[in-house]
Amino acid sequence: MTRGARSVRRTSGPRLGVPPVPPPRSQRGVAVLTAMLVVTIGTVIAVNLMWEATLDQRRTMASLAADQGLMYAQGAEAWAADILREDLVESPDADHMGEPWATELPPLPVEGGVITGRLEDLQGRFNLNNLVQQNGEADPVARAQFERLLSTVGLDPAIAGAVVDWLDPDIDMQFPDGGEDAAYASTDPPYRTPNSLITSPSELMAVNGMDRETYAALAPYVTALPIGTTLNVNTASDVVLASLSETLDLSQATSLVEERGDAGFADVDSVFSGLVEPDMLQRIDSVTEHFLLTATVTLGTTQLTMRSVLQRDASGITRPLFRSLGVE
Repeated sequence: MTRGARSVRRTSGPRLGVPPVPPPRSQRGVAVLTAMLVVTIGTVIAVNLMWEATLDQRRTMASLAADQGLMYAQGAEAWAADILREDLVESPDADHMGEPWATELPPLPVEGGVITGRLEDLQGRFNLNNLVQQNGEADPVARAQFERLLSTVGLDPAIAGAVVDWLDPDIDMQFPDGGEDAAYASTDPPYRTPNSLITSPSELMAVNGMDRETYAALAPYVTALPIGTTLNVNTASDVVLASLSETLDLSQATSLVEERGDAGFADVDSVFSGLVEPDMLQRIDSVTEHFLLTATVTLGTTQLTMRSVLQRDASGITRPLFRSLGVE
């Protein structure tokens, strides 16, 4: 019995020296496909992980560059404040295009990139908020000037009434060309008039009768400042100067710009007393308190542009009133 059992065990097991029987060909194909599928899935996962890591790295770099660019732009504000303070000390009675603040600087190298900046006199433009007085009532002198400005640039003077209704606190429509809530109720989407001062001239594109093209024609000549600012005739364009009076046409205004040159007018009152009405003569000056700084920082592939409305007070201290990043 023992010998027989041993004999059975030897005959039932694999024979020594005999190779195992290979699996069927179909099973080998399934194994190859399974291995290829595992490799493919692993490759896709690895590529996705690398792509996400690359995106995270780019986002981090862009965020750091944006923060660094903002710091540089704010540094440009401090630089502009120093220039304006020195300008007030050296020439407190006049601001004109021949002064250092009016010179656009070439690109300045900074760590990792360059920065450019320029200052503009905002009081050389028509202040839209002057269309209303401190008590909220419409200002007829400013409205007449704005209508002349619109006509000079080839736009409909009736836009002035809609802008006044956009600003004044009441809901009474200016006759016959105003525009209160009813004028905007049928738009898509509908909206209402803010009945308050504007902070950026680009708000004009929401006013009845304005679109992108009309705003582009008007934008170089208007600004949004606190109520009551005067117009600096030393920096105003001929188009803005022509809006000061019905009797002052564009050709005369161009001659005035050529006459003043970069040094400005020696005596504003003597030049304009015979050209504009007494009420308008009180609204012009040769000194500016509000400037626009446009600073552009380029760091690698990241570019940041900041526009700051700066106010310089009588003591020479300059502070930002309004900032915007990117487009106006």
